[in-house]
Amino acid sequence: MDGVSLVKRLVGVLLVGAGLVPLILGTWFASQLGSAGSARFTLPDPGADPVLITPQVLNRTDLPVRIEVEAPNAVIGVATPSDITAILGTATRAEITGVKVSDWSLTSATTGTGAPAGLGEIELWRERSEIKGDGALSVTQQTAPESVLIVPGKDGLEKVTLTWAHDTWFYQALVLAAAGGLLSTVGWLLVRPGRRTATKEQSPHV
Repeated sequence: MDGVSLVKRLVGVLLVGAGLVPLILGTWFASQLGSAGSARFTLPDPGADPVLITPQVLNRTDLPVRIEVEAPNAVIGVATPSDITAILGTATRAEITGVKVSDWSLTSATTGTGAPAGLGEIELWRERSEIKGDGALSVTQQTAPESVLIVPGKDGLEKVTLTWAHDTWFYQALVLAAAGGLLSTVGWLLVRPGRRTATKEQSPHV
């Protein structure tokens, strides 16, 4: 193998490696987001504590947020951050702190001490929704900053899911996968051995 062929194959290997990363990531994101471009993040089994969603999560983007709750009984309330902080006081709550894309989950931290009392009955909500089994509430960014408090009944919360959707996310993931596939293909064409043409010696006629 001459020096030119060696460099050619080395470049090919690098292109294959560089292309596999966006190919895998793009394909994975496209399969998870779906054609609607919906990014769903879940907090499984939050338990009996109220769940607080602050503006740091709720108003992090300009997109509406759909909040889905599964619980035998619960109340979702939307209000200003200062009002919700005031009524919670030092009561124990699970505060949603962010999202984890690797497993599409919500991260949370439990803070406070003491049991909250009658949070769902306080008349301060800009919007209030009662949950029996499952339900959802969508929050736009028009009245930001806002906080959302999910107050469970005596049986606690089963699951909380936050969804952001953007129709271009799916196509961006496809473009990423296509770019990775193109790089990998070019790299493979450089790596694979070239065809060798066999030459046949012709014997002289007697």
